[in-house]
Amino acid sequence: MKFGQQENIRVKQQIVDGFFDQLKEQPFSEIRVAQLIKSAGVARVSYYRNFDSIEDILTFYLTCLVTQHHEQEKQSSIPHNRTRETMKMRFTDSFVAFKSQEERFMLLIDRGLSSHIYEFFVNFGEIIKAKHPEKKHGFNYKHIFVFGASFHVMMAWLQNGAKESPEEMADFLVNTMPDNFFDKE
Repeated sequence: MKFGQQENIRVKQQIVDGFFDQLKEQPFSEIRVAQLIKSAGVARVSYYRNFDSIEDILTFYLTCLVTQHHEQEKQSSIPHNRTRETMKMRFTDSFVAFKSQEERFMLLIDRGLSSHIYEFFVNFGEIIKAKHPEKKHGFNYKHIFVFGASFHVMMAWLQNGAKESPEEMADFLVNTMPDNFFDKE
């Protein structure tokens, strides 16, 4: 990776950090670019080179999380089928990822941005569907149900202090799902 690209990633991360610093202090709708760049320690031009709006920062943050999780998943040895065991492994990984960002997710939830997070993940699901037209008919109400349920369980888990382990929560989700969701083992 070239130095300029590395520097741009660093600047974007500083802006994300500044965004969360500002979100601790005030509601999302009251965050202004001037405050944000001061908090982030970057020039105004750096902000406008990378983002068109404050909402773009949140989208960038969530995109980085999903990309990082996806890369880790690609490198893992979890098979790409839908058995109870593989789904438990995937859910466990997801709970671990959410737990690693607990403070930031709680801040987003407390500031009333959980619907923005949910919309992001729904849109991301649409992007995945578009990239895999051969699986177009494989995405159905079961997927929507599981996606919505798992997302809301993860949010509730964080709001309740994430007392249960990621493995316990993955067990809960897998044991709640109907048998016909899974591939035959």
